Amino acid sequence: MKSDNMLMFLVQDDLALIREKSKSKEFKKGEIVLKEGVICHNVYRLVKGRVKVVTDVRGEEVVVGHLEPGELLGVASFLNGSGIAATAIASEKCECEVIAAHDLQSLLESVPGMAVRFYRSLGSVLADRLDLVLKQVTPPVLS
Repeated sequence: MKSDNMLMFLVQDDLALIREKSKSKEFKKGEIVLKEGVICHNVYRLVKGRVKVVTDVRGEEVVVGHLEPGELLGVASFLNGSGIAATAIASEKCECEVIAAHDLQSLLESVPGMAVRFYRSLGSVLADRLDLVLKQVTPPVLS
């Protein structure tokens, strides 16, 4: 996944406003960043390090992905208030920018055009993640 364009449709002023409202949070290697099933009231952007994404399948931990700097965490929970879909674990020491959902929502409502740019970016992120999952579960077409 192209982590450099997670928020590809936002302009520099949008990003600066989001960073102003964000707080930096560090995670040690092996520490849980987000836990599957927990409702998240923040959106995370991985700044440094890598995160392993896992889910429980019949009692076994299955790795479903890895996130790199620039990628977002907690997106679906932010969008629909659902629990986190999979557990995110720091593969190494990590740093995230964390913005509270209510602060982000306030920005989206107050800055003209920002909501459209932001939600279009999230749509792109989710479409890319769906494509990645489909490639993992769909058998190759034999010609």
